[in-house]
Amino acid sequence: MTAAEKTELALIPLAGVAAWLFGYHLPEKVGIGSLLLAASVLLLLQGLIRDLWLLYKRRQLPQDGTGRKVLCMCVESTVGVTGVVAGLILVGAMADMTLRVSPTLFSILAVTVLVIGFAIKDFVFEWRPFRLRRDKDHLNLIFSWKK
Repeated sequence: MTAAEKTELALIPLAGVAAWLFGYHLPEKVGIGSLLLAASVLLLLQGLIRDLWLLYKRRQLPQDGTGRKVLCMCVESTVGVTGVVAGLILVGAMADMTLRVSPTLFSILAVTVLVIGFAIKDFVFEWRPFRLRRDKDHLNLIFSWKK
């Protein structure tokens, strides 16, 4: 496990505490679509911050300038974008059921999303052949629909 991964794991409980403290300023009733949208954006934000860190660290290393062109997509991004779309559909369709949400639930939701994001960060969906595979360094992949 790298130092960056250890740091990310250490920050997850702190994010839960921050969500709990900030949760007192959020409404008590929130729609399911809004919660799904917020959780998905949090997942995408986690991946963005991780990718920006990796890009920053990569600039300090010598480059060979080659990227692999593959038919795949990051699982974390796929789940996040799917959640955003589903959340927007629920909110837009006014089919959004309302829940009572406490600061503790906001905290649990934040920690759960961040732990799931950490767990799936190294996986990609490959289209041909269709499979789920682990690629620790998929930042160097060039996404393509066609080979």
